[in-house]
Amino acid sequence: MKAIAQLKTAQILDRINALQTSTSHYFNSSQLTAPVREWREINEIDSLMKVDACAAWEAVGAWKGLAGDVTGTETAFANSIRLGNSGSNRENWMINRLNLGLFSAAQSLYAATGHPETGYFTLLLEDGYKAGAIEQAASFIERAREMRIKWDENQVHEVTKANAILRHAGISDQQIGRQLDVAGVVLRRHQIRPNGSVLVTSADDFFSGVTYSLAVPVGAEKAFDMNVELARAEDKAGISKNVAFDVVFEAVAS
Repeated sequence: MKAIAQLKTAQILDRINALQTSTSHYFNSSQLTAPVREWREINEIDSLMKVDACAAWEAVGAWKGLAGDVTGTETAFANSIRLGNSGSNRENWMINRLNLGLFSAAQSLYAATGHPETGYFTLLLEDGYKAGAIEQAASFIERAREMRIKWDENQVHEVTKANAILRHAGISDQQIGRQLDVAGVVLRRHQIRPNGSVLVTSADDFFSGVTYSLAVPVGAEKAFDMNVELARAEDKAGISKNVAFDVVFEAVAS
């Protein structure tokens, strides 16, 4: 998921977004790869810190997120928030939490930033959905309808259908987030940034369920091993599995 660029941080965030699309893994800043060398030549953040620390800390958080640095990302965005509202720092914090596999934490920020009154409803709806905030997203959709906001009806239908299935099964956003958080731990262990899609299956009198498919840039055998690792981690975390919801890793070409 891409950071939302605002005026003062647009150039920096655009560069981060470009680096992010070049790999499925987190960047290791200790390695002298071409993208990291390029980044080290950029002094925009230091310059920005002198004139707008709120925006600068937001940019620091986005960079730390690109590197997979959970503590650094959280600290930087917390500093930005303490200094005020840059116009995008809460939204970008939510997106970076999602990119780090901190799904429950992303859900909490989505609840504060994704509602129609913020102006970010349509932009963040898909990210909220991918964070596992399905009931919350469905609630925002109802509010948006009351406000006569128009957007992709196919997306609305998918969120609404997924919400109906999960509510019928008694599965909450909190449960979804907790299970996704475990997957996030496994992904960080392998230095892989989450890249998820939500699959909704609804067949009357047969099966209805929601599957979070997280693409991993490995072969089929390695993806199988990662799914075994995930199952063991879920057991260790005390995750109560439900046939109506699952999280899986799916092998994709590197």
